[in-house]
Amino acid sequence: MQLSKHWIWLCILPLAGCSVIDEYIRPNPITVQEWQAPLPHNGNVSSLTNWWAQFKDPVLDQLLAQAQKESPSLEIALANIRTARANVLSARAQGIPDLTSTGSMNRSKGGGGGGAFPATTIEIDSITLDASWEVDLFGKIKAAKQAAKAQLEAKKIAWHDARLTVAAEVANNYVNYRACQASVNALQGAFNSRKETARLTGISAKAGFTAPSDLALAEAATHASESTLDGQQAECEGLVKALVELTNYPETELKALLAKGKGVPQPAMFEVNALPASLLTRRPDLAIDERNLAEASANAGVAKAQLYPSLTLSGSIGYRRTNFGGTVTRADTWSYGPSIKLPIFDGGTLRADLAEARANFDSLMATYKQDVRKALKEVEQALVNLDSANRRAQSEQASAQQYARYFEAAELNWKSGGIDLLSLEDARRQKINAELNVVTQQKNRVLQWIALYKAFGGDWYEVQQQAKQDTTKDTTGKGK
Repeated sequence: MQLSKHWIWLCILPLAGCSVIDEYIRPNPITVQEWQAPLPHNGNVSSLTNWWAQFKDPVLDQLLAQAQKESPSLEIALANIRTARANVLSARAQGIPDLTSTGSMNRSKGGGGGGAFPATTIEIDSITLDASWEVDLFGKIKAAKQAAKAQLEAKKIAWHDARLTVAAEVANNYVNYRACQASVNALQGAFNSRKETARLTGISAKAGFTAPSDLALAEAATHASESTLDGQQAECEGLVKALVELTNYPETELKALLAKGKGVPQPAMFEVNALPASLLTRRPDLAIDERNLAEASANAGVAKAQLYPSLTLSGSIGYRRTNFGGTVTRADTWSYGPSIKLPIFDGGTLRADLAEARANFDSLMATYKQDVRKALKEVEQALVNLDSANRRAQSEQASAQQYARYFEAAELNWKSGGIDLLSLEDARRQKINAELNVVTQQKNRVLQWIALYKAFGGDWYEVQQQAKQDTTKDTTGKGK
């Protein structure tokens, strides 16, 4: 019997630390070596840290801070982090011995009732301490820890991704609102000008110097201008509603804040010197995909290890006291030994679990590749659109200046009787369209900078690097 025990241990001990888990290798799905779109020139900011503050717009700063504070998306992300941390603690506990204690006190009375034996009181007190520990023979517990850790890392990155998304959405709506205001100002000026033209035309028509058709045209143009102005103002109100949703500000308070600023904010240009492959470490959404992939790989390892035997070491010590009618006996108990669980037949459940885990890994790998291609496309599109917006903004500005001169000349010519009202309105229409195009291109330029900032992952990479430096400093300081 003693020999057989030795043989059991000789067979088991070499298996300790013998992992059957496949090693996870971080994939690198980007093969593009350089950007194909033109890169922005004259960038004066090489780092994206605190990029929003470089707009130098206090209203935007306050809106961003409020949105970060009130965002349900960030609250959800934080709750997910807490859940993942709990899962990490649970996974770590699997590799730690489990210790439990039980105790009991029983009192009973028997016999008596007029018989030959008197009633007897029986007291039984006991306490037991049990310990068990599952030996990680094939790496199952280690893989479970890796899965939980990868999940926690993904949830932490998801918070940064949500923060970036919220900031970009607030900034986009704010820029659109400022551009909308600028368009309202241009349309208001056009409406006032047309209204004055209609007034002068009416006076001239009453005096018989102007045909009634010119008066009808002037009044029609005034009403059309007013309608366009109303539509633009409604668009601005819609953007206010969107900012209310994002910031949770009361609308009256938000409007008071928006009234403190004016004009489309101008971003600080930044250098684009990162290679396409850097997106894997710069973009939080791609980092989330990679961590999800690592978690799936570890979960597949757990499922694979379930096919192999598991070994649990257990032991217990106890104390028992018995009082039988005044006779007290005491006894100490103990036990220890290993137990082996070997899956023999389960109808294919464990292998099905493994197949499912591997399929999930393959699915996440495909998602990762898809998101990488999407990220490359977003950067390329943002670069193309930004280059176009920069060139068009200059052209539209020059065009607007010339149309303004043309309208001034046409208006003087109309007042002197050199051209008819229809020609004047055509000149005014071209001037207004040119002014609106300038606003649109100013807006588009800023929006494309924001899109490029988001496409490169915002400041998440810089935040990571700073956190690593801080950790290194702390470790070095403690070592000293």
